[in-house]
Amino acid sequence: MDQPAFETYLALSADVARHNRAYHEQDAPEITDSEYDALVREVRALEAAHPEWVGRAAAEAGTDGSPAQAVGGAPSTAFQPITHPTRMTSLDNVFSDDELADWREKLARALNLPVEYDDFTFTGELKIDGLSVNLYYVDGELQWAATRGNGAVGEIVTAQVLTVPGIPTQLPGLTGELEVRGEVYMSRADFAAFNAQAEELGTPLLKNPRNGAAGALRQKDPEVTRSRNLKAIFYMLGKRDGVPVTSQSGVLAWLAAQGFPVSADTETLHGVAAAADYHARMIARRQSFEFDADGTVLKLDPLRLQEEAGFTSRAPRWAIAYKFPVEEVETVLESITINVGRTGKLAPLAHLQPRLIEGSTVSRATLHNEDYIRDMDLRVGDTVVVRKSGGVIPQIMRVIPEKRPDGAVPFAFPTHCPECGHEAVRAEGDANTYCPNPACPSQQFERVRYFVSRGAMDIRGIGEKLIAQLLEQQLVQDVAGLYALTAAQLSGLERGGDKKAQNILGQLEASKTRPLWRLVNALGVNHVGERNAQALANAFGTLDALLAATPEQIAAVPGLGGVIAESVAGALADPSMRDLIARLRAAGLNPQEAAVVRGTQLSGLNFVITGTLSRPRDAIKAQLEQAGGRVTGSVTGKTSFLIAGEDAGSKLDRARELEVAVLDEPGLDALLADRGVIAGGSVPADAPDPVTSG
Repeated sequence: MDQPAFETYLALSADVARHNRAYHEQDAPEITDSEYDALVREVRALEAAHPEWVGRAAAEAGTDGSPAQAVGGAPSTAFQPITHPTRMTSLDNVFSDDELADWREKLARALNLPVEYDDFTFTGELKIDGLSVNLYYVDGELQWAATRGNGAVGEIVTAQVLTVPGIPTQLPGLTGELEVRGEVYMSRADFAAFNAQAEELGTPLLKNPRNGAAGALRQKDPEVTRSRNLKAIFYMLGKRDGVPVTSQSGVLAWLAAQGFPVSADTETLHGVAAAADYHARMIARRQSFEFDADGTVLKLDPLRLQEEAGFTSRAPRWAIAYKFPVEEVETVLESITINVGRTGKLAPLAHLQPRLIEGSTVSRATLHNEDYIRDMDLRVGDTVVVRKSGGVIPQIMRVIPEKRPDGAVPFAFPTHCPECGHEAVRAEGDANTYCPNPACPSQQFERVRYFVSRGAMDIRGIGEKLIAQLLEQQLVQDVAGLYALTAAQLSGLERGGDKKAQNILGQLEASKTRPLWRLVNALGVNHVGERNAQALANAFGTLDALLAATPEQIAAVPGLGGVIAESVAGALADPSMRDLIARLRAAGLNPQEAAVVRGTQLSGLNFVITGTLSRPRDAIKAQLEQAGGRVTGSVTGKTSFLIAGEDAGSKLDRARELEVAVLDEPGLDALLADRGVIAGGSVPADAPDPVTSG
């Protein structure tokens, strides 16, 4: 045996095992999918050449086999394990049309057909980059939902999965056992929105949408899962007693008929050339998908032939994943600049040698904060690998150290604001660095620009060049000064004129009665964007009510919480903010009051609903939330009341164990009456239609 080569194999296998754990068990991948695929292919090539190494390596490592042949990862100990009735497998991969043709030949051999046989019918589906789940039904009733885990044993995440829209809990008319399999994912839009808010809060960013979906399903509190807006697409049956299907295309049609969400991008394909063409067309469309997809999946359509072809130790012979090419480019980090935003945040930006990626030229990438630069050890002059995250956002994936120029030094994050020179600050627990000087010229410019923007006060005609002139000529010191401008001042500016001046004054006048949420957003409070501004306006109704709110009252607004509440309450109590609001009101601002969507009668109370009740649980849930309560799916030490109907089950036992107060329906009505909530009242027409918990 070639001992050095065997030791190389051991090292590569250990790398695969480590990356398997990071991806499947910790939801914290360290390398890209393409790097992982290349590593696995290298290990499998060595195993094909030296099959005797697999057993010896497993014996030395104390494992059951090769990590390159493993399916998924070990199930988490934080959730109840469950054995899947039929094993959930992985898929083998191909990366070219030639490899696809080779797979077609292997399929023909498995079916005892001539190797040139190509009269196969396939279904083409997108390979969604999410988390695989298995739904188990008995006699048409959902028993549990679980992650794939290691393929044999998964983890029960029923309450979390039921936050995903469109999953039936009842399938009338079915008898026997049924497994429905699919992929839970986070859309690119929701991923971008989550990271935008996380960056604003200085909390950890998600690495990619798959990481977001996997992390959300492993939250103990289903309400946290719900906040990620997860979606799912279902594509396969495991055990299927009594389901009248004979083909994969029939499976998809049957799933759609039962109400399961299925992909609109599946096709029936005849022959391997049609399969390759489908793959090429999906590559051309990949930027338009709402989710990340890392390839296509091609499945032999007749179920009878699938059963005949069978499985290898880890994957079906009748299906293959044809991976998309991951377009990454090398470029040079030419400089790092620091922009100062309206909140004073010092935002680093990478300037790159321009490169073409997926049809557009990339020359800049966000670097988020000081820690991000330090952890990646980015230095000006470095050669870096760049890709588009989610097909949209340019992201530096890694540095190539061997190409680092001599003399390159670590980037020194500024200790003072680059615009005004004021000492920068960084609060404990916040990854962001701020300039605290409210007179900082960059902050003044950004605050005015944000105030007039379409998502805030929506004042048309005041663009960046005009804002710069107004500040430079000291016609405006802050946003209140906009309402003191005269026609003579505006017409006398560069590219001014009487008509333009009158248009701007008309826009300013119209903005005085914009909806309250627009003013709340326009004030530029840290951690408050359009969504949080609307939540605050809906919760308090008037500006005076919001100004009088305590941090505890703000924290009770659904979707906010302690960090945001402290930021909002602190900003609105600041004397300079109070002075600005007073001057805006003196200038005539009288924002439209918002209809209060939620009351505060039940603020601070956490409820769990279980068992069979006289009213639908979603109606009770909406009523509790309408009054400011919070409804979750699990009984914990923070639960205030368990509302228990007939057949309450394990949640009732858990409540008694934790000494949580239990209410039957008369008890709930009494509580609601005592708190000033109409017991059994109707749900407003515009109330959300929540998914039943429990």
